[in-house]
Amino acid sequence: MVVAAFLFFFLREGETPLDVALARAGIPEPVNERASLYSDEEWKPTAGADGYALAVENDAYALYVRPDNTQIALADKKAGYRWTSNPTQEQIAEETVKGQLLTNLQSPFVLTYVTTEGKDQTNRKAVDALDKNLKAKLSRFANGLQVTYAHAELGLTFSLEYELTEEGFKARIPTNGIKEEGKFVIFSLDVLPFFGAAKIGEDGYLFVPDGPGGLIRFKGDRANISKGYIHQVYGLEPTNMINFQRSGERREDISYPVFGVKRGDQAFVAMISKGGDSSNIAAMPPGIKSSFYNVFANQIYREDYLFMRSRESTPVKAVQKKRLETDREIEYRFLNGDKADYVGMADAYRDYLSDNGKLGEPLEPVKNIPLYLKVMGGTFNEAFGRVQYFPATTFDQATDMVKGLQERGVDNIEVIYYGWQNMGGYRLDDRFPIEKKLGGTAGAKAFIDEMKKRDIGVQFYDDFVWLNTANTGLSPKSSGIRGVDGTVSVFEGWFLSKPARTVDMAYQAVQKLKDIGVSGILYDWIGEMVFHDYDPTAIATRGDTVQIYSGLLDYTRKTLGWSGVYRGNDYTLANIDYIMQMQYESSFDFMIDETVPFYPIVVHGYIPYSFNDGNLRNDVEAEFLKAIEYGAMPSFYLTHEESRKLRDGGMYFLFNSQYEKWADRIGVEYKQFDQLAHVFSQRIVDHEKLAEQRFATTYEDGTRVVVDYGNLTFAVEKGAGM
Repeated sequence: MVVAAFLFFFLREGETPLDVALARAGIPEPVNERASLYSDEEWKPTAGADGYALAVENDAYALYVRPDNTQIALADKKAGYRWTSNPTQEQIAEETVKGQLLTNLQSPFVLTYVTTEGKDQTNRKAVDALDKNLKAKLSRFANGLQVTYAHAELGLTFSLEYELTEEGFKARIPTNGIKEEGKFVIFSLDVLPFFGAAKIGEDGYLFVPDGPGGLIRFKGDRANISKGYIHQVYGLEPTNMINFQRSGERREDISYPVFGVKRGDQAFVAMISKGGDSSNIAAMPPGIKSSFYNVFANQIYREDYLFMRSRESTPVKAVQKKRLETDREIEYRFLNGDKADYVGMADAYRDYLSDNGKLGEPLEPVKNIPLYLKVMGGTFNEAFGRVQYFPATTFDQATDMVKGLQERGVDNIEVIYYGWQNMGGYRLDDRFPIEKKLGGTAGAKAFIDEMKKRDIGVQFYDDFVWLNTANTGLSPKSSGIRGVDGTVSVFEGWFLSKPARTVDMAYQAVQKLKDIGVSGILYDWIGEMVFHDYDPTAIATRGDTVQIYSGLLDYTRKTLGWSGVYRGNDYTLANIDYIMQMQYESSFDFMIDETVPFYPIVVHGYIPYSFNDGNLRNDVEAEFLKAIEYGAMPSFYLTHEESRKLRDGGMYFLFNSQYEKWADRIGVEYKQFDQLAHVFSQRIVDHEKLAEQRFATTYEDGTRVVVDYGNLTFAVEKGAGM
């Protein structure tokens, strides 16, 4: 049973068994569903003059396959356009790459494998469909085609399935179809790596999930400045120390497993619908592996990691022995005409999320736009052998702040209160009672009651993921996740809580917060990071973490009425009411030519989101305008005390937070945001670049917001519905 991965036998007194923690919050045990293989009956088609044979079709699409090399082609009947998995024979004849790179270019997959014996276990090699020792067997089923590849010399077998849908097709690798029967095992697998590949100079771009969205245009050779774009969905695996060595580059983690291609008036968007949590998204420019631009999903089945033979020895690199046994699936949806761009891709992704129950209901209209007021109650500081709590804003002071903002015309406020825990969260497994220097439980309840009279929700912030070994009563052995080598992963004294332990702590907090009327919890880390847990009893995958975190958000929402997260990885979208600090900037990758609001287009009208807090911006005017352009909500992170007084408490990040200094400015800025209150619940239907520094965002009722970064202005052009 998967839940065994979250169990450990050495519980300290008072620790809840982890299966019990999940059950009492109503969170089901993570399920690793595995697709069955289709019929083994072999199909031996006769190819047409172009080398392809029709495999299956529906009213919208026809899927073809080449029997000689298993390349596929998809005909879009409505558009009269044909997509192919690989470049044409004429294009191949003009290629300059040789050897393995040339055969990869002609294959619908590239499989990377390693050996389990000898000293070269981390030496990766590749095989593709053109390998002379590889045998392919074709089988058809009701809506698609199954290709089973077997390499007798390597002892490796896997199946690649294509299933037609009303919007395109799905490419699937069932884990039940994978066999490793020799000394070689699968490390990773590139699926359709050259599907829709384009040449320099074509009209179009690759779409990659960089920040809010990134475009890579088909312009001149850039191999001399970029090694390509390849990054793991939801960020690098934190249990793997090799990843910490790689993490020197500053970049935005991928929040949604989506990529796409636009070529002229045709496009597709691809969603990794299964196994995205253990996948990379890769995009390559010409000059590295071919003369083409291409984008694809790289499926991770094993990781390399650093292994300590002894405390005194130098770490050596090893490869994970047990394969991640999860199905992998990519769903391709096709677009044409005026829908063939990143806006159309975002629309298709939103539809995909909605179709699969991964997006909540549309928002209700509001009279005034909400302002998210983050209030720092206080925090602790350790010095000279003692722990001291530094209050920054008491509950009474927070009440005065809210009243002052309302007097300045801020008519819709949501409060998120930080540092409310006993000693500011010095012991995060022992949060209660509420810190007495802020007013204690009675003060918190009085504050919440007053806010309810003003129709203002009060949410509490908390972190149930990271625990400090020195300041917790929980055992790292029973409550901390483990790396590939089986040891508890500890980072400078901190360890990551098992997801079920996170649920246990959150459950206890929710029960107590409910009693005093707290409206919800803003969770740190849950919406921005996932991980494996290599507990000796079983491997708990990143997918298991996703399922448990989603269950916790659902439980919180049902119990308190509201849940929120930072960043907002796509697995949270069905169960949240707010996203704090959504990505709005590029990673400034050399591959990215233009940053676009793909993710805001997907989410707007369903979940409110904000960017950097207004008083902590790096570029005040530009970041304000970006929030206007991308449809974000205003947020401010304030304290009653002066910022300079907070440094002794370690609150260096609140370098400009005193309410008195910001109150008037907030009133002015709020009125600017409030011009967009009428589109709060509307979807974004278009976004365009008008000039080098001018952009326009259009909403459902026709309202158009034009932002000019050159003049530092914006204008709201009301739609016909207003």
